[in-house]
Amino acid sequence: MTDRPDPERPVIAYERAKALAASPDAATRADLALQPGTPPELLYYLADDDDPLVRRAVAYRAETPVQAAPRLARDSDTDVRVLLSRKLARVLPHLTGPEHAAIRDLAQHALTMLAADQVVRVRAALAGALRDVAVAPPALVGQLARDVARDVAEPILRGCVNLPDEELLAIIAAQPVPWVLEAIARRDHVSSPVADAVAASGDPVATASLLANPGAAIGDGTMTRLVAKPLAVFDSGRAAAKPLLPPSLLGKLAGIVEDSIRGELAGQGFDKLDRQEVVEVTRRRLDWARDYVKREAPDAKAARLKAEGKLDENAVWDALSWGDKPFVREALALRADLPPDLVQRIIDTQSARAITALAWRAGLSMRCARLLQLKSGLPPTKLLNARHGIDYPMTEAEMRWQLGLFGVE
Repeated sequence: MTDRPDPERPVIAYERAKALAASPDAATRADLALQPGTPPELLYYLADDDDPLVRRAVAYRAETPVQAAPRLARDSDTDVRVLLSRKLARVLPHLTGPEHAAIRDLAQHALTMLAADQVVRVRAALAGALRDVAVAPPALVGQLARDVARDVAEPILRGCVNLPDEELLAIIAAQPVPWVLEAIARRDHVSSPVADAVAASGDPVATASLLANPGAAIGDGTMTRLVAKPLAVFDSGRAAAKPLLPPSLLGKLAGIVEDSIRGELAGQGFDKLDRQEVVEVTRRRLDWARDYVKREAPDAKAARLKAEGKLDENAVWDALSWGDKPFVREALALRADLPPDLVQRIIDTQSARAITALAWRAGLSMRCARLLQLKSGLPPTKLLNARHGIDYPMTEAEMRWQLGLFGVE
């Protein structure tokens, strides 16, 4: 499958493209692979290029024939495999018809190879890309959901719609570790059997997340047991019991969490002002989660907050903390005055410099820019860090140049 060519950019002549594909200069060949008019057969040819820079460009392009995917899935360069993971996730929804059966088989074969990749970053990129793909192969999704690496399994457990209740219940029974239970408890929709299984685990954080989730269908029997069951929280270094409350009384649950945090931080030597700041952030995050009960579309929510003068950095930060990528995209688009699709393109590049420039354009602090990089899927070792702890590490001219690569004036 291919994207439509950009009518604003010229299509390169075929003979000229062939000459560039044979150029001894790797940068020239990479530039050719990135041009929208490059013929698919040349992209297929460049998939075997000796230079990883060229193969990365080929793996990134939606126009690259799926027939090249199995070869690229075995590429020795990790970045090639990461880019291929995201490309295949993008084209998979377009391969559903019977006329695409052969190509779909090739794509799924490559996806299976990537799901078994030795490098966690490759599997994590695949999981992050497939979590919102409704036609993702169930067996592949199940494999990723059971991955031992949290960066791989968590996005699938938290957001993939292709995980049936039977699979979730089996995972809870086989792998009842806290982060697995919490990810399942925070799914947009949690059925009553799954909610009961999470609650039965006794994990306090997962149970609190379940109660704070407006999309969790908690049975009356389970709710009755939870109300009567104490939740161990920290209070100045010693365990104390606080009752869990129904979702309708989330405000009281927030008070329990705040008391717990105050006690724990006091025990760690934090002063009163620092403790209050952490508690305020916690309260705001719980309020943000409670707001999901409105089922407001991300673009409508971003537009409403902007009209109310509340589309500030805190709103972006809270959405990032809950993994609300659709809202973050819409918020950045409004704050940066850019189309949402362009914002997504910049994020999809997985370029720390480009994402940082986007955050700057949106008027965010460098601290928030760093979180945006992290939540966009970049590993900690690839993040662009602040200069002097708070300043952007690039000059304004450098950030404008980064955005210019995407046609931003």
